[in-house]
Amino acid sequence: MSNHLHVVVRFDPQGPMGWSAEDLVLRWLTAYPPETFADGSPKLPDAAVIAELAKDHELVEKARKRLGDLSWFMKALKEPISRRANREDGCRGTFWEGRFRSTALLDQAALIAAMVYVDLNPIRAKVAKTPEASPGTSAAARATARNRHRSVVRVRQRANSAAQAENVLKTSGVESATTPESGLWVATMERCRIDAGLPGPSQVATLTPDEYLTLVDVSGRIVRAGKKGAIPPELAPILARLDLKVEDWVDFLLSPRQLLGSALGALASRMAEAARRGVDWVRNYCSLFAGSPAEAKRAA
Repeated sequence: MSNHLHVVVRFDPQGPMGWSAEDLVLRWLTAYPPETFADGSPKLPDAAVIAELAKDHELVEKARKRLGDLSWFMKALKEPISRRANREDGCRGTFWEGRFRSTALLDQAALIAAMVYVDLNPIRAKVAKTPEASPGTSAAARATARNRHRSVVRVRQRANSAAQAENVLKTSGVESATTPESGLWVATMERCRIDAGLPGPSQVATLTPDEYLTLVDVSGRIVRAGKKGAIPPELAPILARLDLKVEDWVDFLLSPRQLLGSALGALASRMAEAARRGVDWVRNYCSLFAGSPAEAKRAA
């Protein structure tokens, strides 16, 4: 957006604790490369240099602490934007009005709801008409990746030979699009699950790339219309997998300020989060996840 941004990130402060010194140095230099290529991608030193840097205990521990720190991530994200804006405006000083605000996403429904809500912000603000035409959003990136992959499939189907197909793909620059999510700068949908990275099989219902884009597209049409109207039939089965009702989803899309509060999720998820924090209740501001303290007591 022109005056603010939203990000949906997975915060894992314990992850870096299990990384080796070499892995920490490599990840740190990927984020803060000493040199970059013309396209801005990091130019990393060779393995021998990384191994030598891994002996620097101070560097390793700094990387370990900061790579698992959400505040540091936001600082690293905001600083280049501030510098560029100040350079363009010919001024100095603080660019952002205040610190970032964060909301914990407690379950899969909360995660997908937040992703869709963020992806539809340009439509809600009337700066874009469709999700795929909303620059800087995951929906636009996913739509572009899917279209590139579809182009690859069409070329392979129509070519007279495999060699001809490869030549056409190489010329067009899409030969690397081997899946609908090839080349994404955002997480794949398989990684967009609340238990991503945890040991054992997933216990949550993930959405395929097509299902997510369908959900965003249909939701975008509802937001653009600004009213409930006729609900496309493809919405219900996708929401059912997330244990959400269509009418609640529509209310969520059409209501302002739905991502407020310190945590977002179903009643059971908020009860568990309250217990983790040692408090009686985590307040809910989202129409998708209605539930009162009285309901929590009955559920307990």
